[in-house]
Formats: sequence, structure tokens, C-alpha cells
Amino acid sequence: MQAPHAETPDPRDRKAGRQEFEHVSRRLTNSSNAPSPDEQDSAPIDPRLVGLGLNACERALLDCCPVVLHNATYSKLFALGVHGAGVTGRGLFDALEVADVLFRPASPFDFAREVGAVFRLVAAIIIPVHDEAGDLVDLAAWDPDAGAIALWRGAASMLGAENIFAPRLGEPLLVHESVADWLRAGRQGVFVLDHCRAAPLLRLSEPLGVTREAHGRRLRQALTISAPRIVVASNARAAA
Repeated sequence: MQAPHAETPDPRDRKAGRQEFEHVSRRLTNSSNAPSPDEQDSAPIDPRLVGLGLNACERALLDCCPVVLHNATYSKLFALGVHGAGVTGRGLFDALEVADVLFRPASPFDFAREVGAVFRLVAAIIIPVHDEAGDLVDLAAWDPDAGAIALWRGAASMLGAENIFAPRLGEPLLVHESVADWLRAGRQGVFVLDHCRAAPLLRLSEPLGVTREAHGRRLRQALTISAPRIVVASNARAAA
């Protein structure tokens, strides 16, 4: 399977896709304190816009297809209720992308362009993953049909970690039950990928919020760190 190419959206999705694309473009070019025309010539340009100083995740995103230009996937997201900030993100290198990937049994995924594989490839949605400081540290591949999600570098424990220390005015940090829920919420709150690694960070963000009691019970159990197994060592008994 070759890497996904841009497809021509049908009339129902063309307008919505165009609006998403224009929205992210405006966010990159406009601000409330835009420089005057005289200042624009001397205003600094983000070097990442021309491919300079990119980290590995940003470089990988450049080789993906924007989801708003991949009609089949964009229509699928739209049907799931994912739009607006859920699609575009909040800034540069934050929009959803599409790429052919190979899911590995042990969780990580590989881009098809890395392994040259032609079998078992999935056209997955690529989600930029940030740490609690807001830095792009990983990419997640999500197959909404199979419910599979995997990290590229294994450097993150959750989606939305950048929201952990954001001001919430007394509101709990919402922990979503699914990736689709997190995206539908405009990427507010978090979706946990690795409960053991996420537990220490989430403890700093109490209280946590859920939308269903059943999810709350499962989350409490998953985040509870049990005591380690302790035995009396044979050499310790001999020494005594």
C-alpha cells in the first residue's frame, strides 16, 4: 500500500474541510497584536515554517497527509462528531494527519515509509502528542475502526498532558473514556494511554472528572498502585 494521497472531497465535505483548513491557516497567520504593514517586513518568521529546526515528530508530520484533504478519513471523523479544534489543534504542527502505518504487537507503530512494508498497513489518523510542558514529544496512530492506538516513540503516557497544569477554575481534569471523546471535546482534558506511567502526573491534577460512574471505577482501579510483592530472602534468614 502506498502512502495516502489527497483525495477530492465530495460536495458535502468540501465546504467543511475548507473551513477547517482556513481556520488553522488563520491561527498561524493572525493574532490580536498583528504588526503594522511597516513592521511586517522586519517581523521574524518562525523557522519551522520553512523546515528549519524541526524535531523528529515535526519532520514526520510534514510527510503525512492533512486529514482535511483526505476525504474518506475526514468524513469518518465528521461522522464521529470530531471537528473544529479536535481536527486543527491549537497551533503549528498540531492538526490531525493521515499516514499508512504498521501496528506492532507490542504497542509501537512504524510508518510505512520507514519499513517499506506493503502488507497489514492501515491508513491511520496521526495525532500530535504533547507533554505536560506543551512540547511535541510523540505521535500517536489511531485506527477508529479497530479501536487501535499506538505511539511512535513511546515517550508519552496520555493524550492531552499539556492540559494537566492549565488553569481550570476549580473544575476537575476530565479523563475521557475514548480517543474519539477526547477529540470531540476539542482536546480538552486527557485520554490515558499508560495508566501506570500516567498515575503520578494525574495525582498532581486531582480531582479527576469522568462522565460515567463505570468509567470512574475502572479508572480508579487502573490508577491504584498496589503494594509490591515482598518475601523474606533466603540469604537474609541464613544471616540471622
